[in-house]
Amino acid sequence: MKKQVTSVGLFLVVFLVTYLFMCYGIPGMRIKLAAGPFAYFLASIRHMVLVKTAVSLLAALIVSAIPALSKK
Repeated sequence: MKKQVTSVGLFLVVFLVTYLFMCYGIPGMRIKLAAGPFAYFLASIRHMVLVKTAVSLLAALIVSAIPALSKK
């Protein structure tokens, strides 16, 4: 049970961190928009949503599988 909770927690954290990193950390995926902070944040999340979701999902699945595969 503890490994499942750890896997789910890792999945959520890695997915969010990877997605936000792609929104703001990769220069090619940043948008150029003259708007307020909240409007810019929402536009960044919606920009290239399928690509960012696929990459984030793959990274999160790989990292969240580590506790399930580890043997004690």
